Amino acid sequence: MIKVYFIGTGGGAPSRRGLPAYLVKKDGFSMLMDCGEGTQITMIKNSINIMRVNLIAITHLHADHVLGLPSLIQTMGMYDRKEKLYLMGPESLKEFLKVSFEHTYFRPGFPIEFVSTYEDKKIRVRPFKTCHVVPSQGFLVEEIDSINLDVERLKREGITDWRVMRELKGGREVKVGERTLKSEDYLVVKRGVRLAYTGDTRPCDSVINSAKGVDLLLHDSTFEDGIDASEYGHSTSSEAALVAREAEARRLALIHISSRYKKTDEMLKQARKIFPMSFVPEDLSFLNLRV
Repeated sequence: MIKVYFIGTGGGAPSRRGLPAYLVKKDGFSMLMDCGEGTQITMIKNSINIMRVNLIAITHLHADHVLGLPSLIQTMGMYDRKEKLYLMGPESLKEFLKVSFEHTYFRPGFPIEFVSTYEDKKIRVRPFKTCHVVPSQGFLVEEIDSINLDVERLKREGITDWRVMRELKGGREVKVGERTLKSEDYLVVKRGVRLAYTGDTRPCDSVINSAKGVDLLLHDSTFEDGIDASEYGHSTSSEAALVAREAEARRLALIHISSRYKKTDEMLKQARKIFPMSFVPEDLSFLNLRV
């Protein structure tokens, strides 16, 4: 299971919705996707531990997506963080932080590593190209598939010896009487949860192809229909829904809502006409993702 916290679901100028920030948690792993101004304040006020964030992934360097990052890292330093922090983002992210730290007289007291991808035993994170007005990328977050032994099948076949089961689970053949048991016949692969986050983008093939079959697509939905979102490198809710339908996503979160909208009923209605499994998350809501 992966848990997704919608820390800030707005975009552009601050409103009743916070600026972009989405927290993904899997067991002991925490990843923050984008870090708009005020992100750390929202997290701290709501008892979401900033010190447990292992990876921060920035989609692009527009202010509403990144200005909360230098202050968040500085607060981690003030809280005496020692653990390594991984960072992903555009090539210019490293220079942006270097200059920010120099001009605020800050030097991190913990290691920071810039990575292009991230993977551990439980989760994998990869960037994909998005289509905004500046260099930008989205992120595909994948729970690593788990491999389990089909114990019930073994029991039906009269095999209950735990030593045999251990060998099969380890991928080895086992001789039982006159039979040779092959591990691949008794191992069941459980697919992991997958989600894609676009940041700011127009609908485009690279997003659709990267988000194929995801369990959750968080897609730019800055405007309702009737506005030429392409002028700003953004998407309408209907365009986000078309991407979700084409990508065969299971659910669509409409995010990066413009501050001009006090209500999102019409935006959601427009999206659901095309992709019924659309929703508009509120700040500080969360979603448990299971296959």
